Amino acid sequence: MGFFPAELDIMHSIVSLVDCNNFYVSCERKFNSSLRKKPVVVLSNNDGIIISRSNEAKALGVKMGSPLFKVKDLIQKHKVIVISSNYALYFDMCDRVREVLSQFADIEKYSIDECFLDLSHKKPGELLEYGRAIKQRVEQWTGIPVTVGISETKCLSKLANKIGKKSKKAGGVLNLYQSPHREYALAITNVSDLWGVGEAYQNMLHASGIHTALDFTKAEEHWVRKKMTVVGARMQLELKGKACLPLEWVLPPKKQLGIAQGFGVLVESLEEMKEAACFKGSEEAAKARKEKLAIKAMDVWIQTNPFSDGPQYSDVWPIVFPVATQDTSDLIRAVEGAVERLFRPDYGYKRIGVWATKVESEDCVQGNIWIRPDLVKKPRLLRLMDQINDERGRGTLRMASVGINQRWLTKFEKQSPHYTTRWSDVLKVKIDK
Repeated sequence: MGFFPAELDIMHSIVSLVDCNNFYVSCERKFNSSLRKKPVVVLSNNDGIIISRSNEAKALGVKMGSPLFKVKDLIQKHKVIVISSNYALYFDMCDRVREVLSQFADIEKYSIDECFLDLSHKKPGELLEYGRAIKQRVEQWTGIPVTVGISETKCLSKLANKIGKKSKKAGGVLNLYQSPHREYALAITNVSDLWGVGEAYQNMLHASGIHTALDFTKAEEHWVRKKMTVVGARMQLELKGKACLPLEWVLPPKKQLGIAQGFGVLVESLEEMKEAACFKGSEEAAKARKEKLAIKAMDVWIQTNPFSDGPQYSDVWPIVFPVATQDTSDLIRAVEGAVERLFRPDYGYKRIGVWATKVESEDCVQGNIWIRPDLVKKPRLLRLMDQINDERGRGTLRMASVGINQRWLTKFEKQSPHYTTRWSDVLKVKIDK
């Protein structure tokens, strides 16, 4: 008799994972045809780390997560095109892809470039063609290439997606639902490529003679649970075709919010550091309102450049509000005070972070009898400010304390236009008469 932990509910399902291929690069190519069939990389904030690569760049040996300065010679030798990240464009294109996917099935928004779909309403014989229809419509309507993996569980659909992305025969759609090829798919998948297996688990499994996903499914269930807890037990069941990770139509409320700011230049003055802190506090407040949350506690931290040879310093200051708040003025006043306590002269600072460590639903904020009603801000003005910034662009309305010149802002020296979120950047088509 197999071992099924009591807390692992087994269910019947047909799940698809749709993954956008090289998503950030694909978004850039959608609006700039000169990038197609050329090696392209997209950089992180401050143009430091490679976070997306075209297939052509991958073929040259450009690694994901590489610092740009370490592969500079390779980039120059092969004339790799380097682009700064444009998150406004990427998030907007993400919304467009999700809108198309929602026409085919209920979706779980897993990440900016991945969605799980519930295909339980389709017959097994219809799945492959349905997957091809999903791929064709997303690519036709958004210009973003995708891979579709289909199987009984989330883990298997993710595995199908990974194999389908590399298989020319699959053509970007791989259906492993009740497939005789599933065992072969498990056999050619290294355990390090499984969803949720990090370096520590990989080393432990390899040391125990478990090298492939097929080996993992054949491991003794009690042993897997002992070594990898209930998370590993669920993974093993999922890879055996027994679904125990349900699709989540409504994402659970966030327990934390966080924003870090890498400076475009070293910040050495208290005034500039306070400006940056207020800027981050403003963004944190806007994010809390968007998520319908109020912030009860948060940490503010500052850090010098860990890669420099100069003196190093970092520290954190915790803040607890008497009543959870989403008011911008409350947050910037608090982070400004924190920076005044953290700041030390004679250092060059590279980063600041504002991290909400405890949040509450805006509908369930616990009051405080010591807070006078006139100190509790009404949300109407803040909602109006958010609406104007959404319509007219980020930072159209802002607090004076965030500064004007903002010399410290993150560098995006090679950023593309905001094609879909800024009127001035919308592509213009010239028609010859």
